[in-house]
Amino acid sequence: MVNINGKEWMNLTPADIQSAISEIDFDESFYFELKDDRVSPKKMMEEVSAFSNTFGGYIFLGVSDDKQIEGCAEWNEQRIHTAIHDSITPTPSFDVKKFTFDTSVVYVIKIDEGSEPPYITSSGKIYERLSSGSFAIKDSSKLSQIYNKREQLLAKMEKKVSIPPVYENSNNIYGYVDIGFTLVASDIQVAIDTFNGVDLKAIAEGLATEMPSFNLSYVGNSIVYTPGGVSTQNGHLPAHTNNFLEIMADGSSRMRILLINNDPEDSSVNMTLPMVILSSYKKAYTNIMGMLFPHKVAYAKKYESLTVRKQFQPVMYYDDFVLEVHPDWQKDNIKMWEAIQNHRKIFGTTTIVTDDRIPKTGLYTIDKRHLELWGKEYNAESIIDELFFSRYTTLGAVSISEND
Repeated sequence: MVNINGKEWMNLTPADIQSAISEIDFDESFYFELKDDRVSPKKMMEEVSAFSNTFGGYIFLGVSDDKQIEGCAEWNEQRIHTAIHDSITPTPSFDVKKFTFDTSVVYVIKIDEGSEPPYITSSGKIYERLSSGSFAIKDSSKLSQIYNKREQLLAKMEKKVSIPPVYENSNNIYGYVDIGFTLVASDIQVAIDTFNGVDLKAIAEGLATEMPSFNLSYVGNSIVYTPGGVSTQNGHLPAHTNNFLEIMADGSSRMRILLINNDPEDSSVNMTLPMVILSSYKKAYTNIMGMLFPHKVAYAKKYESLTVRKQFQPVMYYDDFVLEVHPDWQKDNIKMWEAIQNHRKIFGTTTIVTDDRIPKTGLYTIDKRHLELWGKEYNAESIIDELFFSRYTTLGAVSISEND
């Protein structure tokens, strides 16, 4: 997508906007659209849909068709965000900047070419950008092209955050949980700047309060965090056979949690440690990329998977590793074991015998609309909680109340 006045989005000034309004021929412009403050939400969303489905573009809100800066009274940044999140499916990648000219306010909305087309308005229509206008798509062959593009882009997203399987045998590894999500930021440069500006030493000092041993380092264009370590008598295990979190420069991430039992006579796996590890992943990620949420994130696409190498019985109790970090939890162990025994009397011993994945294929979406459907507020905490939630790390969980 073209830049305004030849400048990066983050560096634009009111003078750049005024220059662009004066010099651009909006009657012939493919990437720019003028809208005054009286524009209806419906018409605005048609433009957003069109730019998202084509090659991206900019809307100058508060400027008349004859290039007069009239300013905005009806529209503000909150209303723009709400309208786009509520009226376009899926949520497109966009950003909004406010520019002041004397007493007049102009909002410039940058809409990126979408990575998950088609972008459909609440009226059920799909728009595209043609010449200097936005038009509803009615040609079935054009719609087929858009859906094919969508499938290709989603396949790239999934490949980006997938982790190669573990092929090597190890007696103490019963399986592993993988989680991956592609983050679509409203401005990719903001995400990269956030990543590059992190104080890795401060992050490490914070993690040390909860994780006795770990490694935190740059690997190429990613930050990799590995809590603890897994090894055998013959040395360290092959690549990917470890607990690790990889954070990419755009905020996307992938992670693996091993399901381990070092007792060869016991086929149970204590799921408390995976929960603690996943919690430490969330803390590391929040400290590194948390400034992006919620307003600099358009949406995320996520999967989680369970790979079973050997059948196992998931249980939950606090072992020595966890009690070293949280010694005050020891008093709950007796209650937890009693609850497990009572649960088994009714339901039998839970045994995990096969792999699983959510969703079964592809990725699912996390955005404002989905969080609200799930009854959650759209804020930084709820988004990150959902990104780092796994149904598989709670295998074997039994409510202590079952023992009452």
